[in-house]
Amino acid sequence: MILDKNGLRIDDTSVSTRFSVRDQTTFNEGVEHLNQYGYAVFSDVMELDKVEENKNLLWQFLETLPPPFNRIRRDRPSTWNHWPGIRSHGVTNTYGLGQSAFMWNIRSNREVKRVYERLWNRSDLLVSFEGCGIFRDWSYNQTWKTESGWNHIDQNPDSKPNRCCVQGFVSLTDQSESTGGLIVFPRSHLRFSELRGLGSKARDFVIVPSTHPIFDEGRAIGKLVHCHAGDFVLWDSRLIHCNSPATALKSNC
Repeated sequence: MILDKNGLRIDDTSVSTRFSVRDQTTFNEGVEHLNQYGYAVFSDVMELDKVEENKNLLWQFLETLPPPFNRIRRDRPSTWNHWPGIRSHGVTNTYGLGQSAFMWNIRSNREVKRVYERLWNRSDLLVSFEGCGIFRDWSYNQTWKTESGWNHIDQNPDSKPNRCCVQGFVSLTDQSESTGGLIVFPRSHLRFSELRGLGSKARDFVIVPSTHPIFDEGRAIGKLVHCHAGDFVLWDSRLIHCNSPATALKSNC
């Protein structure tokens, strides 16, 4: 158990339950977990050879960026100082990444689409063309460490009170306390109405202050979601979440 920068408790070491998409029973259990807790980890979505293929596509995108990012090389961490996107939060969403071959290859994965079809019980789906999350290993450079505790929701509680979006990512690496990753506050989506009045009614991104009553005066416990390479992590956009850097970093020295 750790404290984030706001003093909220985070369970960063418990292993997350994974639900295989290859079995209807376990998939249904995953959907129920998503409904009940607001998030779920689905396994057997991307084979490891496809994971490596997508890693390569991502590096190809990064290595062909224009200045000042044109010095990035995958095998030379010393070239990673100039990095695209929102570096403080590990979010990369610029220079057309959302429409890159890398992103389209993941969106077009058969199992990714199948999970969403089964989740919504329909095949005509809408997708948000955004980006991805990348953490640079800050054991090489302490300034690369991302921020934690930017707890937020991605659905406006005033204009969109019901579930209308489920976010997700396919992980290309194993994720645990030694890497950092997604932080969720389980079941907070069930108290979504308590967040009315926060932020602008014109925006879906809404910061949730650590002093808000939904955190039960600090008694709420967030969860660092553990997953394996090739897993598909989903969460309800009404769920309070953020990301966190590694909390138990393994040194590369």
